[in-house]
Amino acid sequence: MRVTIRKANPQEDAKAISKLIRNELQCPVSASDTAQALTRLCVNTRNCVFVAAVDDTVVGFLHICEYDSLLLTEPMKQLRSLAVAGSYRRIGIGRTLLQRAERWAAEHGGAGVLVDFDEAFADAEPFYRSCGYTVECHEHFCRKLFPPKRKF
Repeated sequence: MRVTIRKANPQEDAKAISKLIRNELQCPVSASDTAQALTRLCVNTRNCVFVAAVDDTVVGFLHICEYDSLLLTEPMKQLRSLAVAGSYRRIGIGRTLLQRAERWAAEHGGAGVLVDFDEAFADAEPFYRSCGYTVECHEHFCRKLFPPKRKF
């Protein structure tokens, strides 16, 4: 099995990424919305989306972006999403995606990578710990300022 990690291509990868988002992250999203988001993210140098492909089939993806705050002494990068298809888990694909993202973070001046942790994905905590991540603190609130454009 040959695993390739590469930057995402909005036209080629949107359908596979939207399927991973729906199936693995339980977020309802269409391929066209994913293509729009990917296009926006891929032209912005503050973001990077990587895909993991097995024999040219996308089986995982990761989105990382710049993160800065007055509360931080050094510029950081933030892991926004990571998903690997269930049948391809526990064989190193997620770890390989994360290592590639960490390399991108270092190449772009990041002192480290932050992961916003959601209790809905608590089963991922051992994975991040095994990759060297530690829990420091977590508080995350969100208020939507605009109604969604579409309902799914």
